[in-house]
Amino acid sequence: MYQAILESGLLTRLLVVLLPLIVIAIPCGLISIHRSVGSMSDISLMTSTFTFVGASFIFIGSFANVTAWQGADRAVTNLKNELSSLSSLAESILDYEPQPVLTDAIGSIVSYVEAVRDGELNASNNDGAVQSASADERTRRTKNAALTESTSESNEIEQAALDIRNSILNIEKADVVNERDLARMLEQVSQFQDARRDRISTRWPLVSDVVMFALLIVTIVAVVVFGLFPVGERRNLKWLQIGGCSLVVSAIWFAVLSTQNLSVSNPAIRIPVDAFLSRYR
Repeated sequence: MYQAILESGLLTRLLVVLLPLIVIAIPCGLISIHRSVGSMSDISLMTSTFTFVGASFIFIGSFANVTAWQGADRAVTNLKNELSSLSSLAESILDYEPQPVLTDAIGSIVSYVEAVRDGELNASNNDGAVQSASADERTRRTKNAALTESTSESNEIEQAALDIRNSILNIEKADVVNERDLARMLEQVSQFQDARRDRISTRWPLVSDVVMFALLIVTIVAVVVFGLFPVGERRNLKWLQIGGCSLVVSAIWFAVLSTQNLSVSNPAIRIPVDAFLSRYR
């Protein structure tokens, strides 16, 4: 459920955040309005409760937001490092006059980035496997297969990653570049493999289920408390209180969920990928 929400569209995430708040807050507000004006002791008790619950919500919500932001920033950095390593490799190849084996190498790099964009970075295809714990095992198989030049049993994207190294080995066999540049290309392939391993081993979801469950519980309690908060003589102000608090809660939840978007629908992901493809296609 949690991952399905993260993979949903912007409007869906907004509705998921707003609708439960409306369902909980409005009935509580109506109950509070139709009760008699709260006594000073009631107001004092609810104020202390509201303060404690509100502070707890802000603390856990801020922690979740910071965790999501740091994780997303790390994921974007890992992607840029991977693209940078491939860009260095492509530039090393483009230093030479076009030849079929060199053109094929550039094609394998572009095909890999396109496969990553359409697969691992595609929100509709991303089932969390890219960032799951099993990614470490798949990465190990990919790297070992590349080093031994064997056929990988991994998926299409991992095979595309292997094709990049194989294309450099084909350049070595064709003897079309000098030894120094060939050594640099092989080192750049190794850097690419390390960068890919760092990216696909990124933990996802970025915020753990435990933290999100705690935030959910505190949110429900907070909504009930501010919904039932005793009204004063001006009862219409109750809706202003409910509306303002609901907007704050919605904003924090929406930020936590949206920050964890690691697909190409996120401009921070899409822009460097599109820039790379426009340069080397």
